Amino acid sequence: MVKDFLCFDTESAQGRYKGVFIEELIEISVMNAAGDEVFYHRFKPTRLSRWDTSIHHITPEMVVSEPHVNSLKEEIQQLFNSTEYIVGFSLIDDFKAASKAGITGLDLKRHIELRHLYWYCIGRHNNVPFYSGPGLSYCAEELGVAVIKDAVHTANGDTRVTLNLFFELMKRFSQIEGLGDDIPDADTIEFIDLVEFALRRIKEAKYEYDRTVAAGYMHITKHEDGGYRFISTTRDIDYKDGSVLTIPVNARRRAAFELEKKFAKRRILNTRSFRLTRTDLEKIKTYTNEFDNQEQMYQRLLGLQRNMASMKS
Repeated sequence: MVKDFLCFDTESAQGRYKGVFIEELIEISVMNAAGDEVFYHRFKPTRLSRWDTSIHHITPEMVVSEPHVNSLKEEIQQLFNSTEYIVGFSLIDDFKAASKAGITGLDLKRHIELRHLYWYCIGRHNNVPFYSGPGLSYCAEELGVAVIKDAVHTANGDTRVTLNLFFELMKRFSQIEGLGDDIPDADTIEFIDLVEFALRRIKEAKYEYDRTVAAGYMHITKHEDGGYRFISTTRDIDYKDGSVLTIPVNARRRAAFELEKKFAKRRILNTRSFRLTRTDLEKIKTYTNEFDNQEQMYQRLLGLQRNMASMKS
């Protein structure tokens, strides 16, 4: 089962090419669950000749004799094709780097994102937000995983720390769930079952977290321009400067989007205010909604809606 898990990390060159900001993969390290580095290479970018080296310290001179990623792309692709699970600390950045290099199909694999596993095991009990939290080195040191300072922000250094952190977090998960202090070997079906159990628990906890965070209140306030504004908050606070109505909602960003859309024709030009009647306010009192796990989408839609209204005015 060792071959079923691949842990990887990337480093990218970031800079401007013909006036456009781009990034290119310049280093990748891939390890299996046994701790063997099954692939490692640095690459010479195809377009960038200069980039910011302050994080990974990989200079143009260090890769001037290295191949372009295209020459080894098929080897990397076959490696990822052969695995079922991909382990990383914050996979979104590594997936983006690999995708830009032409590696496909990563989104079809089972993802074990350690920042989420850390949140489930430790962060959520300390009020750490799901979508932001400490970095790899902090999490590793908190769980006693050795971090070699000189290897931080090198692909193989971070991959080694990530893999070790993976097993420490799985031990912590097993303890939390009352399954014992030890975990099965990574080459057993029992270990895969434990990983799948962890992924389910994270999904369940994240849904509950999102549901709780989404809930709040819609305040309808009287503004100095003579109109009313829809203001969403997480707390039932008292708007002393003109609050006329407060209603609890299960998804506050969705409520702001839907109410502003409903009264779009009443918007006062060049403002975020609406001309509302007493009848309108009575109808708003009956507004309700349900959480549908799309709160982030409604936040984006609300921004687009307001931008479009501003352009029309």
